[in-house]
Amino acid sequence: MKNAENFRLLHLAAADVALFLHDGVVEALSPDRCRVAVGSWSWTALAGLLGRFDADIEVLGPPELTAAFARPAHRYTGAANSGSSACSTPAPAREGEP
Repeated sequence: MKNAENFRLLHLAAADVALFLHDGVVEALSPDRCRVAVGSWSWTALAGLLGRFDADIEVLGPPELTAAFARPAHRYTGAANSGSSACSTPAPAREGEP
């Protein structure tokens, strides 16, 4: 399980996040922003877990999680630009994955 000591910021109310984040810690920072500490079995899975909130995300660490957001971002950009999941350039490598 990845370390929950590295925090992420979500641009959502803590109460809205806490309803769906059953195995993490949510701390309100403002009415529409919260800090989340949660673990996962991989950096990619953690990126996916946070991405399901459909909110802006700030990754405060570690670098492996920042890199894990690059792969789906690349795929989503390709899908948005072409109407399909096919991209003309390869996705970034998975660095730091277990």
